[in-house]
Amino acid sequence: MNIPEQYKQLATAEQVDASISQIATNILETYPTLPLFVALLRGAAPFASKLMLEIVRQAPESHPELDYMMVSTYGSGQTASEPHIVTDLAPTTEVNSRAVIVLDDVLDKGVTANFVFNHLNSRGAASVELAVLATKTVERHYPIEASYSGFTFDKQWLVGMGMDDANAANEGYRWLEEIWEIKQ
Repeated sequence: MNIPEQYKQLATAEQVDASISQIATNILETYPTLPLFVALLRGAAPFASKLMLEIVRQAPESHPELDYMMVSTYGSGQTASEPHIVTDLAPTTEVNSRAVIVLDDVLDKGVTANFVFNHLNSRGAASVELAVLATKTVERHYPIEASYSGFTFDKQWLVGMGMDDANAANEGYRWLEEIWEIKQ
């Protein structure tokens, strides 16, 4: 694939896969009984899929439960706004008294994560943790850190593995297997 020159590669597909493998190992070591996984659409879709496959590869007897929420924070641009739930968990998904790991593509200011944590806690989650493919070293609006994180980057806008460039196209570069930054 020919990527325009305004993008710079930060992590190869192999590095992404190795990082996801390590996250799966850490989760399996921490949770003998797997928690409920909640992937935040659309960004977490590639990461969540690869993570579930890796968990089952490492522990074939496991049966991870994955559900999805769609929370809108960014809309069609690169500026965060007030988050709101577009699509909640399935009505049959039991949260009460369960450990939950929220899966997202990137942790930056913590606005979405804080909103989702509050929502899941209000539904009675025993605990809520965050697993992300990338963490940005930016000032957070909320004191939230990822329990599991693959990469640490600065404040640049990232694309690939769930992160998109809405200025390039609808869903622009979200499904790349690598992580890229938009050069400033």
